[in-house]
Amino acid sequence: VAMVKVRPSRPRPLTLRSLNAPVHTHFKGEILMDNKKPNGINKELKFDDAVIAKIVGITCNEVEGVYSLEGGMMANLTDMFSKDEDPTKGVNVDLSDNQDVSVTLDATVRYGENVPEIFNKVTMAIAKNVRQMTGLNVTEVKMTVKNMLTKEEIARNEAKNSDKNSDKELQPA
Repeated sequence: VAMVKVRPSRPRPLTLRSLNAPVHTHFKGEILMDNKKPNGINKELKFDDAVIAKIVGITCNEVEGVYSLEGGMMANLTDMFSKDEDPTKGVNVDLSDNQDVSVTLDATVRYGENVPEIFNKVTMAIAKNVRQMTGLNVTEVKMTVKNMLTKEEIARNEAKNSDKNSDKELQPA
C-alpha cells in the first residue's frame, strides 16, 4: 500500500468549526493547529501572538469602565507618528507549549467604577473571545491599573486627541 500526499492546488480558507484538531506550539509567538483528515490532506493553521493580542485589546476596549489600555514609552512615541490606534497597546500575550494563553494588561479605568467587577468582565470577555476565535484557552489574566480618570480628565483627553487627529489629517501621509 503506497501513501500518497495530496495537496490542493491553491490554499483554501479553513474554519475553526471544521477543525477538531489538537493545537501545538512549535515556537514562541506562533500557535500551529494541525489536522490530518482521512482524505490525505494535511492542514495547518497558525496564530501569531500579535493576533491574540489584537483580539485581547479590542475585547478590553469594548468592556464598560475600561477607558484605555496603556503602552510603554515606545508605544506612546509610535502613537505620535501614527494616524491609527494600536489595539495591541498595553497588551502582552504569552503562549505556552500546551496551548495556554497568558495575558498581561496595563489599563486606565474610569474613576468611580468598581474595578474588581470591571476586571472580572474583562477576564470573562477575553477568555470567551480568544476561545471562540482561535480555539485556544486563556489560563491567566493579569491587569495593572495604571491610572483612573475622572469625567473631566476624560473630556480634556478627548479634546486633546481631537486636536491631534485634526492636525494629523492636515499633514501629508
